Amino acid sequence: MPKNRIVILLALSFVVVVHSANAQESTADQLALAWREYGLQAFSTADDLFANVAETAQGETRWQALLGEAQIVHYQMPGRDPAAAIPLYEALLAEVGDLAEWRGQVLARLADCHVEVVPVQIDKARTLYREALSILPATSLMVQETALRFLATYLQRPDRAEIARGLEASDEFTAQMAGTPFASVFHGLRAEMAFFTGNYPALAEALDQQYRAGISNVSVKEGVLFRLARLNEVELGDYVKAEAYYRELAREVPSSKKAHFATLRADELKAGKLDSDYAPPLSPRVEDATGKEQP
Repeated sequence: MPKNRIVILLALSFVVVVHSANAQESTADQLALAWREYGLQAFSTADDLFANVAETAQGETRWQALLGEAQIVHYQMPGRDPAAAIPLYEALLAEVGDLAEWRGQVLARLADCHVEVVPVQIDKARTLYREALSILPATSLMVQETALRFLATYLQRPDRAEIARGLEASDEFTAQMAGTPFASVFHGLRAEMAFFTGNYPALAEALDQQYRAGISNVSVKEGVLFRLARLNEVELGDYVKAEAYYRELAREVPSSKKAHFATLRADELKAGKLDSDYAPPLSPRVEDATGKEQP
């Protein structure tokens, strides 16, 4: 073979390899840029980039682009349209097959859509959340996130019996929430359910677990500790615990407007003074339980 021809063939091969590498790098760069624009809420630009990637890429790169397109329709403001996002997620679901992490994620987003459409489709959403939870790897943080979204469906309607079922359903997730970044939110959700159903022992337990899981927001921490103190004092009649929570509030949030009152009330409870000079009177139910004379 003539030397010149060999040189030309080698040059062409090099061009093909370089072009292929550049195309791959360009696709990856486009995808990264698309998610960056999405994060900046530049949805129109992001959508164009996702569409370009979806046309040329394969496998997980393409799925990322399709997910981005679906989420723009689902979440973009203004004009979000969860109903229109459903067929986009369903198409992606067909592509990802049985890959657990991907399938679980898409099922969870589909469930979100059924919660957000009007009229709301709670039963369908719960079925999808359950399916996602059965598929997602146990080590994935998406398990906890999906469980929270599933439990939140029980607060969609002001139905006492429905919320009570949600509180019962939350029991199965308690162990897997422990020690995760979602633990405090989980127990806060359980506390809300217990409050709406008037289950004061469960409310006290959930608030205590929420506090012990760690609360970074000072005002939320203040509110949780104050509710715990008042709950134990007024509804449960456990004055030892009430005193302890009042002192915890004064110690943990000394800048709180409630801190001074908390110290005063804790001192009263320690001295056995139930009829406070500073707090509102006890509820009749607790007064009856403590033998306080009624007018």
